[in-house]
Amino acid sequence: MGNEAREVQYAVSSVQSYQLKGEAIWEWQSNSRLIVISNDRSSNNERLDQTLELLQSEMLEMKLIDEGSMAITHGSLLSAEAGDIVIEMRASEEGEDSEKYTIEVGDVVTIQASGTRGLLYGARWLLLRTCQQQPIPHGVIVDSPVIKERALHIDIGRKYFTCHWIKERIKEMSYLRLNTLQLHFSENEGFAFASERHPEIVSERHLSMKEILEIKEEAKKYDIAIIPSLDSPGHLAYALRAHEEWLLRDREGNAAKGALDISNPEARAFIVDLIGEYANLFEDSTSFHIGGDEFIDFDTFESYPQLAAYARQELGIADGDGIDTYIDYLNEIAELLESRGFVVRAWNDGLYRANQVQRVHLKPSIQIAYWTRWHVNMATVQTILDKGHDVLNYNDGYFYYVLGENAGYKYPSAESIYEQWHPGLFSRPGDALKQELDCPYPRQLKGCSFAIWSDTPSAQTEAEVSLGIREPLLAMAELSWIGEKRYEQFRDAKAGSEYGSALL
Repeated sequence: MGNEAREVQYAVSSVQSYQLKGEAIWEWQSNSRLIVISNDRSSNNERLDQTLELLQSEMLEMKLIDEGSMAITHGSLLSAEAGDIVIEMRASEEGEDSEKYTIEVGDVVTIQASGTRGLLYGARWLLLRTCQQQPIPHGVIVDSPVIKERALHIDIGRKYFTCHWIKERIKEMSYLRLNTLQLHFSENEGFAFASERHPEIVSERHLSMKEILEIKEEAKKYDIAIIPSLDSPGHLAYALRAHEEWLLRDREGNAAKGALDISNPEARAFIVDLIGEYANLFEDSTSFHIGGDEFIDFDTFESYPQLAAYARQELGIADGDGIDTYIDYLNEIAELLESRGFVVRAWNDGLYRANQVQRVHLKPSIQIAYWTRWHVNMATVQTILDKGHDVLNYNDGYFYYVLGENAGYKYPSAESIYEQWHPGLFSRPGDALKQELDCPYPRQLKGCSFAIWSDTPSAQTEAEVSLGIREPLLAMAELSWIGEKRYEQFRDAKAGSEYGSALL
């Protein structure tokens, strides 16, 4: 399949509230202007200037304007004429979501927002309806998300995704009102980021430092947060090919696949050094995912006596066990990153298991990415909430797009997501053990995420992945913003959208 560019059409997203006023409609004019109201929120606002520049480029892409034909001016509402779009940046109210925006539609359209992301979403809604010749009746739109973080996770460790493809996903995410991209760059089968400190661990095909910076700039342009994901102490087989002395071995001397011997100070220091390098590279990110999943079979700690010995000898726990060494390791990595200003995240499957006693307490500041409860001994979402953690919903039953459909997974469908899921519905081992938080959702529910896992890298091309995730990603994006099912609007959005990769 070639890389021929094609024209891309994006979905018009649903809005929370649209109160109509009469039957008149606002119409785009050939001489329509963008007028920014002059105030202390708009003056010398570099982020606003970047957003306006982006909107102007998108109007060109949508063929709404010709090069240099649309004026962006600063002034007052009094200077606006029919067909103009007025932008007012205002102070946020206490407790208000920074993505909230209001649109008042009359002969003139006024978009009010306290943050530039809200402004971008509001302006996009207006421009897309105009571009797709959908009427814009007079009225008032008030819009904000029910879930703060709406994310896409991409496993780039096992499959090489080009810099261009990742940047296309960033643009797609922005149009879907997804605001966070998690790049999972280390896996048993590959290590996707260049490393200046440890070049020996990097895959032959990887993203260079220059390309990583390009991705960061693209994310900044579209106001997408990036979360680096460096998984440990498991999933390190590729990185440890050059350091087999740091592999965890059982009492018979057999190496656990990809597992770091966290009783070895040198092995710990290696990961601390790697974490430090990428903490520097992503110093402008607010969160860092440290993994922690599938370290070993969590019911077999007794096969690795060195872990229990570490808990007793180094941590001073008389009856310490391997689980305590594991939790201590996660805490150490978390403390390192928190000292750098990051919010730390970890997967749920090894934590607070019903058949184990953790004598070391996991830092409650660590946010838990809850992806599965395939085993009944895995902690429930409620247990994790009760321990004081924030949670993120990575429901593997709906959002795991596993290349090759490995491990019994099937490619997600938009229909099943939209019909069955909502932001408070978490992974479960069966219908009888349903895990569900009711709306309005608790403050501890911080977000949800779709996840591309590259188990069989050759199973799909980049273009096939972007096509395959298109509709299910739209379904998750709509539900995590609106929080309720609006079937007719969703069908229209799905039918009318051909967004996604420009490489199809």
